[in-house]
Amino acid sequence: MELEKKPIREFTAEVIRVIHETPSTKTLVFDISHVDFDFYPGQYVMVNVPYEDQVLKRAYSIASPPTQKETLELTIKKVPEGRASTYLTEKVKEGDEFLLKGPYGKFVWLPQMGTSLVLIGAGSGIVPLMCILRYIVSAKLEHVKATLLYSNTHYEEIIYREELERMDKHSNIKVVHTLTRSHPPDWKGYTGRINVEMILKEVEDIPTNLYYLCGPPAFVEDIASMLLELGVDKNQIKKEKYD
Repeated sequence: MELEKKPIREFTAEVIRVIHETPSTKTLVFDISHVDFDFYPGQYVMVNVPYEDQVLKRAYSIASPPTQKETLELTIKKVPEGRASTYLTEKVKEGDEFLLKGPYGKFVWLPQMGTSLVLIGAGSGIVPLMCILRYIVSAKLEHVKATLLYSNTHYEEIIYREELERMDKHSNIKVVHTLTRSHPPDWKGYTGRINVEMILKEVEDIPTNLYYLCGPPAFVEDIASMLLELGVDKNQIKKEKYD
């Protein structure tokens, strides 16, 4: 379905809080109370990042739901050799201001598109998926059923871990974790990469759901291939790749 485009806004916003999510990831909370800014769950903004004598333009998915009008949250994972992500995770402090522009992107979900969702993410690929989950919770969309399959390398790197634990207690949301490299001795989730067996065990009515995949390109394509093998129509699979 074609969605009406949200107006593109360009505005300066102040960082009013920095949240330490994991050893490599931070969430920047911006004050946007002065801007008429609206977006669809899953969209992103462009951020102007000052770096030495230049300005780097980078795309970051919005983590906060569109129901949250006063603030905008961007969750950023430090990428090895990544100039912008290193600056944003190591240098930024409360009171800093950035030029933001958006919203952009077609990786979006609204209830009229389908009410049975499977969200599959790896690492910081959780961010637009979390925006969708937060929208379901904040808008009290209890008729929407969502399953999240979330892959990380280590337990310490699970972004939004405590909030996801709370979400898992909602009757219409199911959260499934897997760790691919190491795990605590008392770990009760899966280990290893997301595979067909895991999908078959954790996802109901496989051919009828809407699927949202986000993570590194190889991860996204691998999962998409599995879903096609399981009989999912390619039009029911939405993909967002993070390099």
